[in-house]
Amino acid sequence: MTEKTPLRHLMLGIAVPGLLAASCSAYADIGHFRYQNEPSYRLEPAQVFRMRKAVPEVNLRKQLKPLLKKTYYSEQAYIDSLEEQLGKDVVAQHKVLFLEKAVQPQRSLAIDVLADDVIHMAFKDQPKGEALPTTELIDITKFNGPSALQRKNNGFSTADLQVTVNPQNLCVAMVSESKGQLSEICPDKMNSFTVKSEGDYQLNGLGQEFHDPGKLNTNWLGFKRQGGNKMEGYQGGGTGNTQFPILYAMSQQQRNYAIYLDTVYSATWDFTGTPWKISQLEGSPSFLFMAGNDLPELRQKYMSMIGTPLVPPRKMFGMWLSEYGFDNWQELDDKLDTLKKNHFPLDGVVMDLQWFGNVDAFSPTSQMGTLTWDRENFPAPEQKIKSLKEQGVGMMLIEESYVSDGLEEFGKMAEHGYLVKDPATGKAIDSDQNNYGYWWGKGGMIDWTSVDAGKEWHDWKRKPLIDMGVIGHWTDLGEPEMYNPKGVYTDGRTQNDVHNIFNYKWLESIYDGYQRNETATRPFMMSRSGAPGIQRFGATMWSADIGTNLESLASQFSMQPNMVLSGIDYYSSDIGGFHRSALSAVPEKREAAMNETYTQWFAYSSLFEVPVRPHTENLCNCKETAPDRVGDMASNKANIKLRYQLIPYLYSLAHRANIAAEPVYPPMDYYFADDAKAHNLAGQKMMGKDLMGAAIAKMGQQAVDVYLPRGKWYDYRTGKAVDSKGEWLKQLPVYDQNLLTLPLFARDGAIIPMNPEQTMPLSSEVPLTLAARIFGSDGEFTLYEDDGATNAYLNGGVRKTTFNTQRKGSEFKLTIVAEGNYANAPQARPLHIEWVGLQGKVKAVELNGKKVQGWKQQGEELVIEHSALPVNKTIQLSVVM
Repeated sequence: MTEKTPLRHLMLGIAVPGLLAASCSAYADIGHFRYQNEPSYRLEPAQVFRMRKAVPEVNLRKQLKPLLKKTYYSEQAYIDSLEEQLGKDVVAQHKVLFLEKAVQPQRSLAIDVLADDVIHMAFKDQPKGEALPTTELIDITKFNGPSALQRKNNGFSTADLQVTVNPQNLCVAMVSESKGQLSEICPDKMNSFTVKSEGDYQLNGLGQEFHDPGKLNTNWLGFKRQGGNKMEGYQGGGTGNTQFPILYAMSQQQRNYAIYLDTVYSATWDFTGTPWKISQLEGSPSFLFMAGNDLPELRQKYMSMIGTPLVPPRKMFGMWLSEYGFDNWQELDDKLDTLKKNHFPLDGVVMDLQWFGNVDAFSPTSQMGTLTWDRENFPAPEQKIKSLKEQGVGMMLIEESYVSDGLEEFGKMAEHGYLVKDPATGKAIDSDQNNYGYWWGKGGMIDWTSVDAGKEWHDWKRKPLIDMGVIGHWTDLGEPEMYNPKGVYTDGRTQNDVHNIFNYKWLESIYDGYQRNETATRPFMMSRSGAPGIQRFGATMWSADIGTNLESLASQFSMQPNMVLSGIDYYSSDIGGFHRSALSAVPEKREAAMNETYTQWFAYSSLFEVPVRPHTENLCNCKETAPDRVGDMASNKANIKLRYQLIPYLYSLAHRANIAAEPVYPPMDYYFADDAKAHNLAGQKMMGKDLMGAAIAKMGQQAVDVYLPRGKWYDYRTGKAVDSKGEWLKQLPVYDQNLLTLPLFARDGAIIPMNPEQTMPLSSEVPLTLAARIFGSDGEFTLYEDDGATNAYLNGGVRKTTFNTQRKGSEFKLTIVAEGNYANAPQARPLHIEWVGLQGKVKAVELNGKKVQGWKQQGEELVIEHSALPVNKTIQLSVVM
């Protein structure tokens, strides 16, 4: 019998440079703990099969069956069990063989304590004096170490957590000081680990992977989440599977935590059984365990590592027209003319492959990779972009990472080594390993992991387009969709090494190009794929080539909350569906089905997506995407009007997302964690803290059930109050005077800055009139305004106008205080206030102590209007009841 090896561990009281903030001198140093487990033995069926000929005197497979897959933590215990099954003589004769086949590799465990409730772990050997490394996707320097750290037998404790390590198997028990045991995390294979948590958990985050058509479900529990960036077939279309390896585990017992798997390799999260199993394609897992009271606390920790989103250009909150694609300026102008005639607002157009000459399948001279205007079909683009800008219409252009090998661009990029290479020759490798090519042409792929390649491409190809006035970049096929698995990247990295950060590096190169060239315009990208952190480059995401059917739209509802929790505040879709062939309807009902599908989709996007972007495949020029040409025009116009009225509120939320990592479109349980009925409501979404909307995705649907958490709520449109005890409003009509009108409610105390204009088309620009719709009292909201286009907001070019309401007896007070400035900001503004929820008759309205006459009351809604007031003076409105 061998002597037990004691648990070996080490805590180093060493400060890791960059991890301790100078202002946090009261905090303890980052704690580093290093462990190795005791020797163990385990028989697998394969090993027993291989030993059978070497031990002919017994039937090994039969007699050792009771021992299979059992782990023994001492040599003697293992030998004793063998002797019970085989006898002492057989075991003594073959002891060396039995030990050799069953001994398990000794495992290591490294733990760094980053904060009282944040633990960095890896089941691997890590030098004693070195902190665990991280990928480039995260930055953990904002964690300032634990406030208290006490070493204990087989573990340690902080102010919030007790952590115990099992010396035999290196399983780590995480116990909250206030909530009890959160989880037990154990090593599995070299590339995986398991997580065991007791209780009923809801699992969220983890990016997007569409499943269960038509069902509303955001919870991954019971699913096997297959990670790795790719586009997958779904309901007649293609939807994104995008890896954001952040798991939120929320329980009704408030034993809440998050796990961030810090890997660039494709990962799988298996929640089909207990314990859950998390694995990655290559390497030993390294991950962060974060405990927290609720989703806001946990998401804040996550966002502190990956960065907050930049504020998109204000135009991106409006409507953008898109299709695959406009063949020439005339086709585009025809669509714009009818939108204008029908009084629809429009903020931009998105140009697909045709802008650079389209593509030629399998051809080495396909225009893929020119990133140069087709001036035959799109003459004088400089003048066209300028003309559109004068009309208030911006432009976004598609681009890809592929370059046809018969083009000048291919030769230049290959010469400098800026394309993915063939490991055998060191030259650019064909993206198709069979050397045939693809639908886009035949050629290679830009190596975005090369900083120099990104610089060259941006300055050579993209910057001239930005200088023309292009304000958005549509990065398509960036999973990458097509690639040669043999290709090698910068520093010899393989496809597996790079695959899930390929689009990340592409987006980073665009952002870096803007910074390097000191471009005043904000960077904005709309991407089909990505990774944690792309939002800090100005990137948003859409769900890929989704099919035209309401089942896919319902799945879009379900993916949006997980994308928000993964750090993507702006997640959109091809309104109406990209693949119209996915619409299931008999010929005589197809047009009606298409119209209803589009109308429901457009209504959803007008509330919850940035940008609002109709898009479809239209190579036949036989389909429509503009909301005056497909769907119910009156409903479409009403829904986009509401969207434009809400832009001041949404744009303010975008600033809060940038400043404080507050989500723009959080799920219901983000702010109502204690209400079990508010969990997993994919069809209902918050807009900031104060608005809640509901959507529909079912053919012929005329009504919808809406859940209102406890408290007073107001119908946003009518002002009707609902005192909810935490209850469902059954079968709320979604049509009002034949207009599709999705339910929208405001919380008591909500202050919603808005555009008060009623005449269409509305504008996305800052309205001259300072306006807000107020519900009840005792609320506060800050309106953020800037020039809407440049980076000046990052350097203080912002006006913040704070609205505050209070009730004192029979008097309601509104105080408005503005601070800050930006280029061309109005210095005097008319005032428009709509105040809902005033009970009783208004006797008088006073402005800064003086009675005013510009008000009227209808029921419990009061409308106050006043001529221009200087913004540098405090406004105090008093409503006397």
